[in-house]
Amino acid sequence: YLFFMILGQSGTALTAWLSFEYEWKYVYYFMMGILLISILLLFITMPNYKFPGRFPINFRKFGNVTAFCISLTCITYVLVYGKVLDWYDDQSICWATAVSILFAGIFLYMDATRRSSYFILGALRLRTIRMGALLYLLLMIINSSAMFVNVYAGVGMHLDNLQNASLANWCMVGYFIGALISIVLGSKGVHLKYLFALGFFFLVLSAGFMYFEVQTDGLYERMKYPVIIRSTGMMMLYSLIPTYATQRMPYKFLSSWICTMITIRMVIAPSLGAAVYTNALQERQQNYVTRYAQDIDLLHPDASASFMSTVRGMSYQGKSKAEAVNMAAMSVKGRVQVQATLVAVKEMAGWTLYACLACAIFVLVVPYSKRKLVS
Repeated sequence: YLFFMILGQSGTALTAWLSFEYEWKYVYYFMMGILLISILLLFITMPNYKFPGRFPINFRKFGNVTAFCISLTCITYVLVYGKVLDWYDDQSICWATAVSILFAGIFLYMDATRRSSYFILGALRLRTIRMGALLYLLLMIINSSAMFVNVYAGVGMHLDNLQNASLANWCMVGYFIGALISIVLGSKGVHLKYLFALGFFFLVLSAGFMYFEVQTDGLYERMKYPVIIRSTGMMMLYSLIPTYATQRMPYKFLSSWICTMITIRMVIAPSLGAAVYTNALQERQQNYVTRYAQDIDLLHPDASASFMSTVRGMSYQGKSKAEAVNMAAMSVKGRVQVQATLVAVKEMAGWTLYACLACAIFVLVVPYSKRKLVS
């Protein structure tokens, strides 16, 4: 996990540098080149074993995977674009929901009626797998709070994409620290529930840092600390949850667990977390814009001074009175919107702190009884 997560962050930093130094299309040229090299390496390094019979992947197996992927794609579309398209008042959201349910049913039917199923539903009867899926769901939803740093850096500090990517590179330090803590404490026989609680506690610290740090005059150098702390907790949970979920798990459930893990960790939970955080941020931002705008008029000393200064400046540049007033109003609105965004980020960081505390308490109090070995 440490190796691949560091590689993933390195790729993000490289693509950000390419788009900043050259053009965005060079990112896709780079991706095409890497894919071609990967294909070449596969042809050179992988042995070519002949199958004794027919090719093992038939249309029925391909149909299972296709139905499963179509269902997940539609679910992701609903979660991502639901707020933008006003949920079920939009026809595309209704169709996406119907198609998702239809293909999920097709997948379950095809899986239940074949002798060798693609996904063994019996795997979900194991408590460790259900618990692992739940922990991954909680982790990836809460991990969506990583957007706080980007929003604050972009709105409060006016950083560009390359500076944001450079800030995100500090997560590699957190990944290394999290892996080191997991290895050391795991080798000493510390119970997994305490390691889970410690991972969520690091997320509590990150959310708390953002709650107290968000202000109009923030420092760029201090934003690396919540990134490191959050990635430390994420790495611990990211790597230890599969350890718990696969404890004494029958080997026949391994592929089903991998499918469940990737579906929750890479598709459903990130989409759900992004939808929850972006929609909540937008709603709270609009709430504070409306609230603060009620006190902004020409009787407000600071707002009035800024407004009249902008009007005079636009008039000196040759703008008409209507254009000058419009530009001044937009300037004042921009200041109100920045303040509303910062307050919304602070409020949501506080709620994230409570959510992480609840998760830490949950993993401590839930029973971890050993399951009997199933053949």
